[in-house]
Amino acid sequence: MTTPLQFLRRTVGDWSSARRYLFAPKLKPVNMTTEFKIDELAHGVFQVVWDGQTSGTMELRLDGDVLHRSRDYFGEGSHSSRVEMVDQDTIAMYTEYDSIRFREEIRLFEQDCFRHRYTVGFNVKTGQLALQGSYWETRL
Repeated sequence: MTTPLQFLRRTVGDWSSARRYLFAPKLKPVNMTTEFKIDELAHGVFQVVWDGQTSGTMELRLDGDVLHRSRDYFGEGSHSSRVEMVDQDTIAMYTEYDSIRFREEIRLFEQDCFRHRYTVGFNVKTGQLALQGSYWETRL
C-alpha cells in the first residue's frame, strides 16, 4: 500500500487545475483555472505555490498521518489535516477550521499525469453545505 509520503512525492511537479466551486448559500457555480507547483523541500516537507484568481504559497509538513499546512486556501490561518490512504492512488484529508469541516480527496490517474480532486465543506454549527469544489488537474 502506498504511504501518504509516497503519494505526496508522486504529486511533485507543475500542474494546471480546472476548478468548479459551489459556495453556500447560493450554490451558484464559479469556474476558474489555477496553475500550481509542488516541490519537496526536505524529507516530508513540501511547498505548493499557486497562481490564478488568487495566488499564494503553502508549506506542507507530513508527520505520520497528520499533514500540517502553513495556511489555508482562503486565508492565512495554519491548520492540520488527518490523512488516510483510500487506495494506492487516492488520499483523503480531514480538516476543520472556521466552523467548517472539510473532506478533501485526491486521486491520481494514468501514471500520475492527471489528478481528480474534490472538496466538501460543511458548517459544523448548521450542518449545511458551505463549499463544494471539484478540480480536474493536468500535469504540465
